[in-house]
Amino acid sequence: MLNKAHRLNKHGSFSYVYRNGKRLSEPDVVLIFTPARSVRVGFSVSNKVGKAVVRNKVKRRLRAAVQTRLDSIAGCQAIVVANPSASGRDYAALDGQLYRLFTRAGLIKNDKAV
Repeated sequence: MLNKAHRLNKHGSFSYVYRNGKRLSEPDVVLIFTPARSVRVGFSVSNKVGKAVVRNKVKRRLRAAVQTRLDSIAGCQAIVVANPSASGRDYAALDGQLYRLFTRAGLIKNDKAV
């Protein structure tokens, strides 16, 4: 579970990111992001993905994938949107797609600078 400080959960926050954010996509996941001081991530999984059990499973996998990389993500407000095809993917596939999206967005901190 993401720490409360890292959650994007207000309607206004989601609206701001949807309005002003840049979009990048992979086959199963879309990343919408804006720069910010701290990392805050929200998740959106529509009814098209499947019934409640399937949607919750996809959200849990996406949350876990973001949480494992939270320390290496630069400050941003981001929304992770699951496409209907995400329901058929395992954790490793979703994690890989999220990592590629954050890397393409330039939001992964450089580990060599330490």
